[in-house]
Amino acid sequence: MMIEKRQELLNEYASTSRAFSDAVERLRDVNTDVEAFILALAEAGATHRACEQSRIRLDKNLASSTHDPL
Repeated sequence: MMIEKRQELLNEYASTSRAFSDAVERLRDVNTDVEAFILALAEAGATHRACEQSRIRLDKNLASSTHDPL
């Protein structure tokens, strides 16, 4: 069960990381239209926050499954 949860969290992190990467690539392509740049920047920010949140959930899961041998 814990392995399934960890795999689910890893899959989520991979997905949100790809979405963030794609948003940054779109941001790089927009350089002449100010409004489009602002929208792309907002999208990159939103996908970055989603990526951060999935990483935090994964970190918490890994921390809770790590046992201190002392």
